[in-house]
Amino acid sequence: MAPSTRACVLLLGVALFAGPAAAHPPDAPEEAPVDWSQNLSLEELLQIELAAPSKQRQLAREAPGAASLVTRDQIRQFGWTSLNDLLFSQPGFFPSRDYERSVVGSRGLHEGWNNNHLLLLVDGVPVNDHDTGGAYTWDVTPLFLVRSVEIIRGPGSALYGSSATNGVVAINTISAPKTLTDDEHLEVNSEARLRLGNWGTASVEAVAATRSEHISAVLGFRYYDSDGVSYLSYDGSERIDDTGTLRRFLVREPLGSRYLYVKLEPRKALEGLSLSYHQQAWEQGTAHGWSFWVPDAEEPLREGRHLAVLRYHSPAASGLQHEYVLTFQRHDYDLDVRFYPSGAFDGFYPAGMTESLQTRMDEVFGRAQLSGELAERLSLLGGVEYSVFMYGGDEAHYSNVDLLNTGAGAPPSDERVELGPFYEAIIGHPVNNAAAYVQLAWSRLLDTPLSLTAGLRYDLKFFAYRDTTSFDDRVSRKAYEQFSPRLALVYAPTATLSLKLQASRAFRAPSPSELFSTNSWMADTDLETILPERVSTFEFTADWTLHRHLSWRTTAFHSRFENLIGYTGGQLGNLFSRRFAGVELELMADAELGARGRLMGFGNYSFVHLLGEVDGKSGTTETAERLTWAPAHTVKAGVSYRLRRFSAALQGRYQGSVRRREMDRLTPAFIDARPVSVPAWVRFDLNTRLQVNAWSAVGVSVTNLLNTESYLVRTGDLPFDYRMDARRFLISLEVNL
Repeated sequence: MAPSTRACVLLLGVALFAGPAAAHPPDAPEEAPVDWSQNLSLEELLQIELAAPSKQRQLAREAPGAASLVTRDQIRQFGWTSLNDLLFSQPGFFPSRDYERSVVGSRGLHEGWNNNHLLLLVDGVPVNDHDTGGAYTWDVTPLFLVRSVEIIRGPGSALYGSSATNGVVAINTISAPKTLTDDEHLEVNSEARLRLGNWGTASVEAVAATRSEHISAVLGFRYYDSDGVSYLSYDGSERIDDTGTLRRFLVREPLGSRYLYVKLEPRKALEGLSLSYHQQAWEQGTAHGWSFWVPDAEEPLREGRHLAVLRYHSPAASGLQHEYVLTFQRHDYDLDVRFYPSGAFDGFYPAGMTESLQTRMDEVFGRAQLSGELAERLSLLGGVEYSVFMYGGDEAHYSNVDLLNTGAGAPPSDERVELGPFYEAIIGHPVNNAAAYVQLAWSRLLDTPLSLTAGLRYDLKFFAYRDTTSFDDRVSRKAYEQFSPRLALVYAPTATLSLKLQASRAFRAPSPSELFSTNSWMADTDLETILPERVSTFEFTADWTLHRHLSWRTTAFHSRFENLIGYTGGQLGNLFSRRFAGVELELMADAELGARGRLMGFGNYSFVHLLGEVDGKSGTTETAERLTWAPAHTVKAGVSYRLRRFSAALQGRYQGSVRRREMDRLTPAFIDARPVSVPAWVRFDLNTRLQVNAWSAVGVSVTNLLNTESYLVRTGDLPFDYRMDARRFLISLEVNL
């Protein structure tokens, strides 16, 4: 049976199997709280139910796997401005950097430029970029629309498919908390915030929500601009000064972004329907350069996304739960990549080398899901998903160099050199993704305090493409298919203790940017040889509420990660496979001080040990005694204090040293320019806030309080690492109506 036939049979089977079930309310919409930013005690926080781990509402200690919740109030308390800030406070995650992007590494795995191992959900709908597969967790995704964030560590493909290998980050957005008053005047709940800081940083964000008799609406926007940090650094050009030593160049990291968000939720007869729209745009450079020659001219990389989501979820009280999602996504590119500066290679490129690309890609995604109870305490959930990725050619693609004439050394040209389509192989050929999933959840198994969650998902990526290397442009076909199982047991003998055991498998299929990039120096791919990434993980978690003011969690895991995709020798391919073992320890506590206020704190420690590694090209097994490209040890801790209208929060992070691979230390001049390993570092952040009156507040935030000079590893045989931000000040003014 062909893969496409198997997919159709399985999709139909799941739909029929899930159809006749009765209700169990997964992912049911909940009434918006009176205040978006409720100040909760630890005891209240632990009673909030999560939906992302199993698509049914459960307490974190009852849900399969290691799951956490971050509230809007915690975000405000610590002054976090991006999803990265949240994740870097959680165990298992650590900061990573590639080119211009600050992304998230996890559990011993360094992350690349497209942040391709986290799945980002907004109100249960996947919003990863359809071109790169990346989750936009850095500054371009603001937090003004967040009510709470659910974070799942470890594989999530059994429910969510590709990209959910290192975890799932689920944003629950705000809704209008007010309705018509007795005299039928429309009330509006709104917040606005102005932030100003060093490095030319300015940010304005505002959100307003209202609810009438027939509709609820949320409207928000954010504008952000920063010159970014500037510093002197080596690059990969091997240029030297008059003394024969490597030259250093001024690295600039500006960033500007805009975000518009609209959500409409009809009421009464159309209850459960929602329509949301996200318009996202940003502009930044590549810092050290696309080819690791620091640019000598502005090279703005302008990108934008449009995301429209139509979603219907049946009311929680209905007998059969069903959900339908239809999403349209467009990614626009306007790139001017500066590969080499003027005069590069002893004047061979007198005007340097620049490649310009203006193009766009579209995707349509759909999902249908049914769920319900088969018997008492036994529920079934099933669904089907389908998406189509479409590319219709470029608006413009050109260079001042004959990039494709490699035999002549890509010579410069006095005229504009037109280049072929960026994804030439799939013009007129859509890329299809089909999936079906089913999950069985059995609570109080055999009348014991044992719960079972078993899930299985089948994914199929298939497409036709033109072989641009052949003379006849023949059409070929290719498919990737994956099965992602999960089995989780939760034993909860008391209301304060739960023990969890989970085995799961996840994957990430190669994204379009990794499969089809051609006619360009920005990426060079080989779709015939590239393999999907896979991860198999076993986890044990002990979740113990020792006291209503003290909670402890321990997670031990063993993972095998196969076929990591990344750059080697300037070409995308499978770098290596690895086996890890590790442990994560978490502590949360609070203390009521009466008239002296309230304290809340958290602390966590993560350790990862490398068990073995296999080279992605040669298949050679390497006996690696130490983990490379990622820290083995991380420690995070934070404490917040609130006294009436004043609050202050201090957070500290420690990251152990990061070792390099042997392939990163080949060029003698580069070896002398940076140490054998990236040194360990400690950083502290401070945030204070004063509620001046009922409608306004002021605050001061300082990141990297001690102005520590710290670095993140730059992979590859290069003489530099990425310098982290120096001390940053932000002053904020908030207005609430």
